[in-house]
Amino acid sequence: MLLNFRITNFRSINETVELSMIPSDLKNPVNRIIKTNPNATKNKDYYGLTSAAIYGPNASGKSNIIRALDDFLDFVSNSTNNKPNDILNLYNPFKLINANLKKPCSFSIDLLISKILYEYSIEVNQKEIVAESLFFYPKGIKVKIFERKGQRIEKGNGYEGVFETIKQRTTENQLFLSKSATENVVFAKNVYNKIREINIFTTEVFHGNTFNEHFSDMTFQFNENGIVLIKSLIQKLDTQIVDFKQAEGGIKTFHLNDKNDKIEFEFEDESSGTQRIISFIPLVLMALKYGEVLVVDEFERSLHPEIAQYILGFFNDPEVNTKGAQFIFATHDTTLLSPENNMRRDQINLVEKNEKGETEMFAVSDIKGIREGNYEKWYLEGRLGAVPTIARETFRQELIDFINS
Repeated sequence: MLLNFRITNFRSINETVELSMIPSDLKNPVNRIIKTNPNATKNKDYYGLTSAAIYGPNASGKSNIIRALDDFLDFVSNSTNNKPNDILNLYNPFKLINANLKKPCSFSIDLLISKILYEYSIEVNQKEIVAESLFFYPKGIKVKIFERKGQRIEKGNGYEGVFETIKQRTTENQLFLSKSATENVVFAKNVYNKIREINIFTTEVFHGNTFNEHFSDMTFQFNENGIVLIKSLIQKLDTQIVDFKQAEGGIKTFHLNDKNDKIEFEFEDESSGTQRIISFIPLVLMALKYGEVLVVDEFERSLHPEIAQYILGFFNDPEVNTKGAQFIFATHDTTLLSPENNMRRDQINLVEKNEKGETEMFAVSDIKGIREGNYEKWYLEGRLGAVPTIARETFRQELIDFINS
């Protein structure tokens, strides 16, 4: 379960931005997961939100928050491939303050693994890992597993017998966590695998030319019951598809003609929205079945609002989401804020840029005086902030002058 992700000095983010999946109101049992740590003496119960939405105007930095998580995940997965003197692509500081160009980019994640809290943090510059640390709370008390400053790596709890060997083989641009995980160290491997299990789909991936083609084939990684379930859902979403099959060159879909015969279609003949549904549904079902984290940028694109609401509802339904799956998405679709979707105040994150061009994020629950209510109406009215400011009349006159010139 993902509890928190923090970013500092990355792209449009200057001061620390935190994406928190921890409920602010524990009295409200809606849309939350409870994980009990039977061995804890403190913080016995850990709570996580089942979903979180990120709203804000264009260029506010919504995508940069998801990009930060994606780049962080990629670096954790692949840092051991770095050769000496390789540049770290993760380093992408906030450029509107000159001093930041000499500061490291910082990332920190809090995860619940086997009902125990783990905190993993890194700081990087263009050439090296500046800092790295892993702590955990086996009995609710913070315990160091390792802590790193440059190439000085200090052992805490664990790594007996292999610590010095791994440390000597870890270069300045490789993560000690990743190196240890590849050496099959249990503490490191558990955290490493849990981070890599987060499924992130940036705009470039989710709306790229190859997404539908690639992920539609995931359907056939399910067993027969799973495939039947996927077909049933696609039929119920009013796509008019009665069946599909895996064939040479991709998926073939079937529609009924006027004589009730099945007629075969190429996958590319379906609308972009239908292709998106067929490709995305397996990812949703996989997350729900195995309790995974699913992160999507511009979730609503090519999806009808009713379908987007329906998918979100799976994650917020306690009888469906029994494995602790989490869905995090950036969107402009305000219908997802309507009262019938039953979103909590702490599930709605708002992103905007301040006068210095810095991305800031806050939850509706952080706004004083805002209680449960019609968030869609309030957001569109501008009561919650994070909406574009458009100089409508000023530009209207400029447009008139241009047309008449």
